[in-house]
Amino acid sequence: MIVSVKMVHQVPLVLLVKKEIKGTPGVSGPKGDTGPRGDPGDRGPRGLIGDTGLRGPIGLTGPKGHKGVKGDKEERNGGTVYVRWGHDQCPSTATLVYTGRAGGSHHSQGSGSNPQCLPLDPNYLPHIFGSQQNRAFMHGAEYQGYLHGNHDRDVPCAVCYVTQRSTVYMVPAKYTCPSGWTREYYGFLMAEHHNHSPSQFTCVDTAFKSVIDSSKNHDGLLFFFVEGRCGSLPCPPYDNTRELSCAVCTK
Repeated sequence: MIVSVKMVHQVPLVLLVKKEIKGTPGVSGPKGDTGPRGDPGDRGPRGLIGDTGLRGPIGLTGPKGHKGVKGDKEERNGGTVYVRWGHDQCPSTATLVYTGRAGGSHHSQGSGSNPQCLPLDPNYLPHIFGSQQNRAFMHGAEYQGYLHGNHDRDVPCAVCYVTQRSTVYMVPAKYTCPSGWTREYYGFLMAEHHNHSPSQFTCVDTAFKSVIDSSKNHDGLLFFFVEGRCGSLPCPPYDNTRELSCAVCTK
């Protein structure tokens, strides 16, 4: 109990105040609805860009790995074929197709002018019966002139195939090839005698061979050295007394 004294006209008045008794708490009311979202506030100022960190150390280079196994070499399509005149084998840069004998028109007659490398195992189509009065002839070829004892000997040949190059060219008057070309072989330029029927100029290998036991003179297609003749052909650099060289080149 609390006693309160109040002065009334200087007379104390004593009031008796009853002690308040606290009641039992009431039950919580239901939760109210969520109020509307307020407007977003203004964007704050952008912060300062921090300093760039220090670059880390570069790691050590690892050991070099082992070299892989080399793959099989793939042959390119194409390739080219040439004849090695005066020899029965191909250089190491080519594959032998077949070995043969040089042949062509008789030096006094006019059939084909280009020499042929005739295989040693010919085969024939069915025979055409009857007299063939109109025909051409194929003769064997012989060396003529001072050819280290090969005068009148028969001329061998070899047909050669290269896979990595597709063009073949015979360079006259040179035993070297242009830059970027591969030399297959080199030798002397040869053709028929200037008083005979025309023939194609042919590059005969400088390491020329002859057919064994073939020294009997049959004539036929004849291979003579070729010399330049001054006039329209400038001398120098050409020389009337020198045999012309040649080179067979591929690319």
